[in-house]
Order: sequence, then C-alpha cells, then structure tokens
Amino acid sequence: MRSINEITMRGSRADLEQLLARVEARLVDGWRRNRQAEERLGRHGVRGPWDCCFSCNASADRPAAGLWVHARSPSELYVSTVVPIEKEKLTNEECNRVLAEFEREFLRPAASETHVTTELVQRELSLEHELSPEGLRLLRAFAASANRTNLDTNDRCRWNAFLVRVHQDESRFDPSLLDEWLQQNGWSERMRSLLMDEYEAARSLLLAYDDGSETS
Repeated sequence: MRSINEITMRGSRADLEQLLARVEARLVDGWRRNRQAEERLGRHGVRGPWDCCFSCNASADRPAAGLWVHARSPSELYVSTVVPIEKEKLTNEECNRVLAEFEREFLRPAASETHVTTELVQRELSLEHELSPEGLRLLRAFAASANRTNLDTNDRCRWNAFLVRVHQDESRFDPSLLDEWLQQNGWSERMRSLLMDEYEAARSLLLAYDDGSETS
C-alpha cells in the first residue's frame, strides 16, 4: 500500500484561526496564500468555511504546488492534498517534500505561538482520503447502480455528476487510485479503461474551460 504524509492541527476555533493568520504572515521564499484558488472553489459552491490554499513557486528543492487546509472536525484541521501547478502530477516524494517544508518553515513556528498542536504523520494513500464526502457519495452511487457492461443514460448522468464534483472540489489525486478503486469494486479491465479515459478527458476539458473563463 502506498503512503503519503499528512499534517494535522488541533485546537480551539479561535486558536486555529490565529494559527492560519500567523502562518500567512510568515510566508516567504515563493510561498503565498492562494486566494484566487479559494475564490474559484467558492464560485463552484463547494468551499467549506475552513478551506484555504497555500502555494509555492518551483525552486531547486521543490516543484510548484498548492496545498489545501480542510476541517476534519470543529477542533481539527488537516493538510494532505498537494496539487501540482506546472506539472501534470507529483510523485509521493515531491508531495511529502512540499508538506515537510510548509510544516517546518511556517506551521511549526506559528503553532509555537498559539495553543495549537501540530503533527506530521504518515497515512495510507486511498481514494477515500482524496475525495470529498460528496464526491465519494456520488462515485459509490454510480458504481452501485451502473450497468457494468454498457452504461445507459442514467449511468452517464451519475458518472458525469461525479466528474463535475471532483473538478469543483479541485481534487487532483493520482488517477491510478480511481482505477484501483474500480477494480476492487468488481469492474472489468475493459470498463475501467473506458472510464479512466473519460476521467482524464473530462478533467482536461474542465480545467481548460476554467482557464479560458478566468482570462476572458
């Protein structure tokens, strides 16, 4: 099983808010609060109250990437999603390196000034961790009712709803995780290949649409 690092932050609401403000004030060396990405998520109507994005430029030691802070509960935030900015995808090692730098240079010093406790832990990499609860619900609804030999109109609607939600959530997981999930849930190699081709094409098209609408 593959693994990836995750940062957790635990404290009161006020302390967590203070922590994020202190992190933002410390950002240097090509790091910034990416409010454009946050606004884009808000326009899609899927941004949670704690969701925020920090990004970094490419350097000799790291790729250009963005990372998202999400809430697991009212007293716990976490960071596990690292999104490539200039490359098609990042290796697990690259993701872990970006997370480690963010935790070491900004998060840990800021946390020392608050009552928040932080932890960098290793977890197993799975599709369930990479999708939002709604994205996972839509995928399961599709898989549970679809004709696994030849998708009908209703199957297509459910599959497209999942693809749109993944795009709205800006979930940039390794596509092989989706292929593994489909295989574990009994999908044939032929259908998995078809769905994965459609997934890649849809993500590319939706990203191109977003880029075009932002520059028009």
